[in-house]
Amino acid sequence: MASLPPSTAFDVLLIADFTRAGDAGYRIAREIHDYAALGCRVGLLHVASDTSRSVASPDVEVCVRERRAEIVQEASGTVAKLAIVHGSSSMNNVARPLGGVRADKVVLVHDRKPDVTQIGNWMSFNIGEVQWAPTNRWVRSALVGLNMPVPILAEDWRPAGRSLPQRKEAARSSSDTVYGRISVAGAAQWPESAAEVKAIYPTGQGRTFMAMGAPPNSLLNALGNKTRLTLIHPSDMTVERLLEMLDVFIYFPGLKTPTLPEAAIATAMASGKIVVLPEHLAPHFGPGAIYSEPTAALETVDALLADKEALENQSREAKRHAAFQFPEAIQRERVQSLLGREKLGKPYRRRPRKKQALFIPSNGVGMGHVTRQLAIARRLDSELEPIFATLAKATSVIEAFGCHSEYIPSQGDTGAHKADWDAWFRFELETLLDRYDPDTVVFDGNTPTPGLIHAVLSGRRRSLVWVRRGMVGATRSPFMGNARFMDLVIEPGEIAAERDAGETALRRNEVLVVDPITLLDPEDLLPRASAAEALGIAPNKPAALLHLGAGANRDVVALTEEIIRQLRNIPDLQIIVAEWENSRHRMPRWEGVKLVKGFPLSRYFNAFDFSVGAAGYNSFHEAMAFGLPTVFVANRHPSMDDQGARAAFAQDNSAGFDLPEDQFFHLRSLGELLLKPETQEFVRAQCRQLYRGNGAGTAAAKIVELAGRR
Repeated sequence: MASLPPSTAFDVLLIADFTRAGDAGYRIAREIHDYAALGCRVGLLHVASDTSRSVASPDVEVCVRERRAEIVQEASGTVAKLAIVHGSSSMNNVARPLGGVRADKVVLVHDRKPDVTQIGNWMSFNIGEVQWAPTNRWVRSALVGLNMPVPILAEDWRPAGRSLPQRKEAARSSSDTVYGRISVAGAAQWPESAAEVKAIYPTGQGRTFMAMGAPPNSLLNALGNKTRLTLIHPSDMTVERLLEMLDVFIYFPGLKTPTLPEAAIATAMASGKIVVLPEHLAPHFGPGAIYSEPTAALETVDALLADKEALENQSREAKRHAAFQFPEAIQRERVQSLLGREKLGKPYRRRPRKKQALFIPSNGVGMGHVTRQLAIARRLDSELEPIFATLAKATSVIEAFGCHSEYIPSQGDTGAHKADWDAWFRFELETLLDRYDPDTVVFDGNTPTPGLIHAVLSGRRRSLVWVRRGMVGATRSPFMGNARFMDLVIEPGEIAAERDAGETALRRNEVLVVDPITLLDPEDLLPRASAAEALGIAPNKPAALLHLGAGANRDVVALTEEIIRQLRNIPDLQIIVAEWENSRHRMPRWEGVKLVKGFPLSRYFNAFDFSVGAAGYNSFHEAMAFGLPTVFVANRHPSMDDQGARAAFAQDNSAGFDLPEDQFFHLRSLGELLLKPETQEFVRAQCRQLYRGNGAGTAAAKIVELAGRR
């Protein structure tokens, strides 16, 4: 072995169909972790058992990306001290993919009743001394019944049970109890009728039910859409991530005992989760699980959840018995025994690196999503480096704040069909995740699409955070339910929160509410003279700022022109119009009007006596935080957040004015009123009374905490 080229020699060669879904891939991934931790050089040789599948197990892919294992591209000349074959009973033709492979020992791991023809195929193709390893008592019995001259390992090839990180209550994005199950797809894994499925598996009423491994289409059609069953495709999420999300693992297959999700059940038990199984599986999984008749399962779990002491005791018992039934060291001890006293390499260690957070601001009408994420990013702990993948055309703005930025064109900018764009977005995001390997992903936007969710959850364990603004408008988001996949949903506080009547107001149990988030703090603003000098205006003359937003869904140019016409009636008033950084339209030049373009404009607010602006999240809260008297011209487009509610709240609290677009004739009198020192001071005082501080620091601290949880 020592004389062989390093690229062909492995301590352990895993031979399997790595596209096998769910538990099969997870079991192999856990073995890879153990073998690499021992110092084994691990090779992966793919042998297809089903040519209709083309996507590898995400759990195995993570191992390859982390360099715990190597893919064998060419089998010929590959040698190993130990070859472990998973799923040999389902492999049809192994001669070609295994040509030229040699191993000192070969273990065929059987997770189902073997097919005699396929076993004969393996026996006729000699790659090394073969032993059989059944995964459970039923498979062992079937192997013994074949009465073939092949040694069978004395102990079943059982998975190790390892505790997963517990999701802290403060980090959960939903108060629902999350039920779930993992299996291969197909009829054998599910009860026969829709009525049985509905009686066993919980949906609605404070319960979320997720399943990896779909029932047959006939059963799925019979269930209909009202079951609220969330099906997870095996390529969209690692098994480990799904298990971590669950409170209850509930598994009732069909009448015949199929391939069991043993690795998933062992992990759930070791993590102290409630595991509910049919009674005939009690001899195999032991006292760590709860055994029940199918129709009594929900009632049993409900009773346990209602008794805190009993629930904690069951969790302790699950961990205790898992340590006995599925000891954590079992795989390492097993492979050490098979390898004998062979000298191994250094145990695998992840290379140390600086922790990173990937911020993904959506492409909104203005700069709101980018601004909030910059506000959080600049307050991160120095040990967590922010990088950006922006869907908005704002890379220059982001990089001006010292953050590296990648640009991914949004669906609106590409003009592509939503589903096509989202598939492409997932691919692009997965590429960035591989390149930077961030510890957490922070999305700010209204639409966390499946592409975002699946890109993050199908890779290595990293936190996923949604910064979800409240005060949503009339247009409902089809992706609001994706909060259940988040580690944390942060809601930037609203000064006008009492007026929030939108969809998010009904889901506040899902979120961590922080104080309103602004990019700057009051002390960051320039004094009047310095701000005026920077803008090129006179500090001793009255000045008004016009900032109506980017104009993607209303005619900002026409509105601005009418506002200018009204304000020109105020003597000596300097009129300054802000051009948005990501506006799709260039502002015309008006005589005697100064156009300014810069970010953040709030840094210069002290140069102005009052402003006329939209009531978007950032502009509204900046006006309140920095005491800029403002006439709010709310954008009431149905796709927008409820700017009208914010503007009305400001007026009702004497902290601003709510001016509809058809009443601009009031602007002259309002402007003259706001130029009076006593009016300005009164309005500023009302703003200060409403301002509660900047929540960006709290949000940043929570993200840093999540990034530290591996």
